[in-house]
Amino acid sequence: MADVGDLLAVAPAVAALRPDLVCGGPPCQGFSILGQRKLNDPRNELFLEFLRVAKDLRPKAVIIENVPGLATLEKGAVLRDIAAAFDDAGYNIDAAELVAAQYGVPQLRWRMMFVGWRKDLGRRGGFPAPTHGVAGIGDLVPNRTIPASLTKGFVTIEEAIGDLGAIGSGEVGYAYGRRPKGQFQRAMREDAPSALSNHYAPRLSEQNLERIRALKPGEDWRDLPHNLLPPGMQRAHRKDHTRRYRRMKWDGVARAIITRFRDPKSGEYTHPEQDRTISIREAARIQSFPDWFVFEGSHTEQYEQVGNAVPVLMARAIGREIAKMLTDAAEHRLPVKSRYRVPESNLNILDLVAAE
Repeated sequence: MADVGDLLAVAPAVAALRPDLVCGGPPCQGFSILGQRKLNDPRNELFLEFLRVAKDLRPKAVIIENVPGLATLEKGAVLRDIAAAFDDAGYNIDAAELVAAQYGVPQLRWRMMFVGWRKDLGRRGGFPAPTHGVAGIGDLVPNRTIPASLTKGFVTIEEAIGDLGAIGSGEVGYAYGRRPKGQFQRAMREDAPSALSNHYAPRLSEQNLERIRALKPGEDWRDLPHNLLPPGMQRAHRKDHTRRYRRMKWDGVARAIITRFRDPKSGEYTHPEQDRTISIREAARIQSFPDWFVFEGSHTEQYEQVGNAVPVLMARAIGREIAKMLTDAAEHRLPVKSRYRVPESNLNILDLVAAE
């Protein structure tokens, strides 16, 4: 890992290599031309430095990954900022909401992906066609109920983590529970050592364990006895917080892994049959990290590394799609379905920032 400033220091040497692609996930939430500007927000610098790297290196393509909510932030102002910035840098950029489950990742995780091509290349797009399920790009919308017919073909929780050994709250496991079963488990265990790493289940309070023991697969806080509810949730409307304390189902598809997956109150992160929340390795599996990949640092640091990661198989699908377009001049992509269109703009965002 390195500071963005370190990257800029070596930019000339990197530029000499003529990179084809620069990709990253710089936070964009702190920056906006319109509305109340937050120019002192340190996150602004990361987005602007990413842009400067792209301008210095002049790769053929650039990729930015972020959250879907970015598109509507400040009534679309941030999206317009991004369009203006890359237009000024000499890139045509398109956006699409991709769902990780459609690329073999065992979770319903939406990400906003921006793919930009240098204008002189005359190219657009680069979003891979889904490999799993029956829906296309843009057909599945976040924060809405998805019928089972549209999740058919997605990797289930059992297919993702069913082979990992049983452990209790606060315990570490090193053994697999059974031989790999199915394509996903075999892929995750390929080239992995015989001993598991990062298979640690967070230590929970006795009160939380009692709540978990009271829930069957698919049940959540609304199914708990009133006396087991946290005081704040005893007054909550039953239509709210529907994922809190929910126990996973083996035949279900996991929800998005976040950094707080260790806390049963945060969402659907309770193991389908063991009385605990999922382990770091189980969360990594749901992010499609192979078992040979070891997370280092404290448990808290590992939660953050796993929860903040881009799902591996989705990233691979995007990379392969871009590689096809880079290596074949005849490759052409039609526009994909998207709720958002990146607006065309000639606004020079760097000049505006420099003038402040």
